[in-house]
Amino acid sequence: MYITLREALKDFLKEHDLTLDEVLDLMDEEDRDSLRASLLKRISITEKELRALEQNYTARQLNLLILAIQIFYLSNPSGLYKGRLIWPLRDEVVGEDGRISSQGLRLILKSLGLRPRWATTAL
Repeated sequence: MYITLREALKDFLKEHDLTLDEVLDLMDEEDRDSLRASLLKRISITEKELRALEQNYTARQLNLLILAIQIFYLSNPSGLYKGRLIWPLRDEVVGEDGRISSQGLRLILKSLGLRPRWATTAL
């Protein structure tokens, strides 16, 4: 049985009696260099890809991305949340170097429902 990353994150926050805004407000206190360092530590991307990520997503979106990656992929080698496989699967997103791959990043962004700041919300 599967659970999407987004659903797992919602449940995790609820279980710990936290709201997403509370967590992101704390994370937003980091400066731009800290945010960049956090991304590079967790995601295997080039400087060019990092710049594109920073241009296309807000700091709050990037902090949400870091939160989800840390909780469900880097600190959770089983790939399970409450006995259910997290989608996208850990094997699909974590590379051999132990960081999130470029393809894995795209899957995570999609699963979290994060859209570039310039994207329209209308379908």
